[in-house]
Parts: sequence; C-alpha cells; structure tokens
Amino acid sequence: MAQRISYPSADFPGPPRVAVEVPDDWETLMVPGVQLAVAQPRTDGRFRANVVVTVQRFGPDFTLEAARAGLEQRKATLPELEELGTGEIEVEGTSWIASEYGYTQPGRPTVVQAARYAVLDRGGVAMDVLEIVGSCGAESAEDEIEVVRTIQDSVSIDLS
Repeated sequence: MAQRISYPSADFPGPPRVAVEVPDDWETLMVPGVQLAVAQPRTDGRFRANVVVTVQRFGPDFTLEAARAGLEQRKATLPELEELGTGEIEVEGTSWIASEYGYTQPGRPTVVQAARYAVLDRGGVAMDVLEIVGSCGAESAEDEIEVVRTIQDSVSIDLS
C-alpha cells in the first residue's frame, strides 16, 4: 500500500500567517512571488514608499546566521551601496536581523531600504525565513523611513 503525503501536515507545515498595520491611505499590491505588498499612494515624480513581505522555506538546519550571510550577499550586488547600520532586534519575542542601507542605480533616484529577516522554526522539519523589506526615496526618507519601521514593528506572525 502507498503512503499518502499531504500539505499542510506535520511533515510539511503550511505557510505562516503574517499581518502588518499600514496607514489608511496605503494600497495593497499584487506582486508575483511575494506574499504581501503595500505602498503609499502614487505621487507623480516621487518614489513610492512600500513594504514587501516574502517567506522562503529552508531545511531544518538553516540559521539566522545563514540568513545574515544571504542578506550581505544581496547587498553586495547593489550599486553604490551606503551602509546605514545592521544588527539584531527583537519584536514580539522574535529575533530579527535588521539592516538599513541606501543605494543608487544609474539614472534613478537613491533608494533607502530597511530590511528585516527572521528565521521561524516549523516544528523541527523546516525553517521559514520571513523577510520584510521597506523602501523609500532618499529625498523623503527622513519621514518615510519612520513609517516603514512602524509597519515593520507591527508585524504579527501566526504559525498555527
């Protein structure tokens, strides 16, 4: 007799449920490969601040240090990178790698990003890496980065 394997199950947990609180005027976006995306209303000639949430599944041995290495590798590909700071923070009992940086692509305005990564243990069978990246234009970053951080701080995670 063949065995029946299913998803979700104890061997293959379903994805985490993730929620964030955003300003009333922000809009939801549908982006391929992204679990959740929101952005401020569009204004002509300005970079649209946004927050994107993705979840990637890894094997049970994946660590927060491996997530940090992946972040550093990703940042190394960004043009004219200016590191603003990287460290670990705790939000609602979850440890996150938090990194803020700016970069400039030729012919485009400078972008400031706040990236956060958490590694979520899925019952010892898998690790989910939750990534929350907020972006804003450098010209308005002083105000908008606070909005992005507030959205990131509001994250709630449900693993049931």
